[in-house]
Amino acid sequence: MSAVPEEFPEPSESWDPVPTLPGPSYFHPEVWEQEQEKVFAAEWICVGRAEELPESGDLVTREVGTESVIVVRGKDRVIRGFFNVCAHRGTRLCDPGAGHAKSGVIKCPYHAWTYDTTGKLVGTPNVLADEGFDRSRYPLHTIAVQEWNGFVFVNLSEAPAPMEAFLARNPEGDPTRFCANWHLDELRIAETITYGVAANWKVIVDNYNECLHCPGIHPALVDLVPLYRRGLSESVEGARLADGVTTLTTSGTTSRPSLPDLTAEECSSYAGNTLFPTLLINLQADCAMTYRLEPQGPDRTRIVSDYLFHPDTIAREDFDPSDVVELWDLISRQDWAVCERAQLGMASRSYREGGVYPYNDRWIAAFNDRYQESMA
Repeated sequence: MSAVPEEFPEPSESWDPVPTLPGPSYFHPEVWEQEQEKVFAAEWICVGRAEELPESGDLVTREVGTESVIVVRGKDRVIRGFFNVCAHRGTRLCDPGAGHAKSGVIKCPYHAWTYDTTGKLVGTPNVLADEGFDRSRYPLHTIAVQEWNGFVFVNLSEAPAPMEAFLARNPEGDPTRFCANWHLDELRIAETITYGVAANWKVIVDNYNECLHCPGIHPALVDLVPLYRRGLSESVEGARLADGVTTLTTSGTTSRPSLPDLTAEECSSYAGNTLFPTLLINLQADCAMTYRLEPQGPDRTRIVSDYLFHPDTIAREDFDPSDVVELWDLISRQDWAVCERAQLGMASRSYREGGVYPYNDRWIAAFNDRYQESMA
């Protein structure tokens, strides 16, 4: 976590316990339905990295809540987004995952209506020439797309707030300053792991935003970050690494060089940040790792974990990211197991009123304040 913001009192000052969200917020179908409009259709949602679309015509299909969207790089190199729905009779156009618009068009698998990469309807083979049919009236439905630090964000609302205003409202402050020296836009994906977790997306974010669980759940991690052995998520100095530890790997060291513009303090620390609502960013000396959450329902979440390295490091003959991947995969699976256990307990009638946040849960409280602003 980053340094404590000024609005948080010091532990020695008064901290009135803050109530959590009520239990049904984590499992009730009605809350899930409300989130579709107030969170997933209203906020900027990360759907991947720009590098996943290297060539004109490259596209990815992503889920944003209950919607499916297409993000494609056009002939002009601009990345655009569309609802994954044919304007003819509503057919799903593209299957999940990555693909390519062959011959520069997206073709409906049902009646072969075709659209170019700007969303313009360019082919209607089952419509007669003398019908007077005006193709210009039936393009794909466009969604807003913005890039930030190499990440691609979409917004499904008709009049989205500017990306800058969205970042400024982030619960942990504008992440642009937080990760400036990592130059995330220059890094590239070297490894990806996808997880399926039987837990609400907010349970996963809550778990990420505290380290009270670290001493009991992450023995390997607390050996590398002594602060976490005390159940703390940050101090004034940040999350400093143990003596002799240079990065978060299975050994605590690596042959990979540190990223070029990091300060000495950044090279000897770990930092994490939540970019509301579904992007979690982990920063260490030699790389970055992200969790991109794709909520699948009120009690299940797909998590895509990307490991980002400098291109020069990836190009080295001895490049091998297995040491960092092995550690973070272990930490991740430990987290997902306790998140699933928490999900089960939250469904109890005894938890309908919810629980409580002590001082060391204040990051969760800040996230939930932002969440409730959206839901209101």
